[in-house]
This record gives sequence, structure tokens and C-alpha cells, in this order.
Amino acid sequence: MTRNPTPAEATRALQDVQRRRGEALGSARDSRWVAVLFGIAAFALLAAPDFFGQGVESAVNVAFAAVAVGYAVLLRSRRGSALLGRRTRVRQDAVSPRFALWSRVIILAVLALGIVAAFVPHPGMSVPYARTIAGAVLGAVLILFGSRLQSALASLAAGAERGRSGALDGSS
Repeated sequence: MTRNPTPAEATRALQDVQRRRGEALGSARDSRWVAVLFGIAAFALLAAPDFFGQGVESAVNVAFAAVAVGYAVLLRSRRGSALLGRRTRVRQDAVSPRFALWSRVIILAVLALGIVAAFVPHPGMSVPYARTIAGAVLGAVLILFGSRLQSALASLAAGAERGRSGALDGSS
């Protein structure tokens, strides 16, 4: 015969599962050097045309694309993830479908806004080294707050659990 657990044992078991899930989610983030690399790459991407002219822009774009593709390829393998400092990988079914939808919509909206801002002329707005300033701010945010941002997004993405405040899955 199987023995049913007592309510206290069941509570401890559920708390243990939640604790381990939180530990696994916390370990699914990159090493510090990855944030520094992407911060420097973002700064170089935006600031290079201000210092070296528009001719260098295509080379910087290709270099940044190579870094992004290399990062994506490394994430797909166990050794690559270990190189990036990720001990675990979040399963796709652990990500809230509503969070995935909203994150895609927000990314597309920011992309569309950036494209519109790039092609709309700004005759009255002449800020010297505006791209350098934007690159410095973006690079600093990635370097200083990259791991915190990654943790916050991971906790939002795992909002598929019911009763969790702040989750974007529509249950809270």
C-alpha cells in the first residue's frame, strides 16, 4: 500500500520544489564578461560613425552581428552555455505564453520606433555626438545592470505559475 504524505510533508515538498525552481531560474544567466562585451559592442556600434565617419558603419554592423550570432550559437550547446557562464537553461514550456507574446510585441514596437526615428529628419535637433552619448548610456546600462535586467526578465518569464504577483500570464 502507498502511504499518503501528511499535510506538513506535502507542504515541505512543495516548498522544496519552489526553492529548486527559483535556484534553477537564478542560475540561468550569463557571466559578467558577457554583459561587458555586449556593452562595449553596443557603444562601438553607435559611437564609431561619430569618430571614424559613415564608412566604418558597415564594418561595425557586421562585427556586432557576428557577436550576436556567436552568442546565439553558443547558447544552443551545453559547452557553449558553460562558456557563457550559464549552468542551466530555461525550458520553453516554463515560459509564460503571454509573456512571450508581449515581449515579442514590445521588441517589434521598439524596432519600428528606431527605424522611424532613423529615417525621419530632425532639422531643429542638432546634438553633437548624439550617437556616442546614446552608445555610452546603452553600454553603461548593459554593463552595470545587465545581470539584474536578465534576472528580472527571467522571473517575469517564469510567471506561468499561478498566484505569482507581477507575472504576465494573466493569472494574477
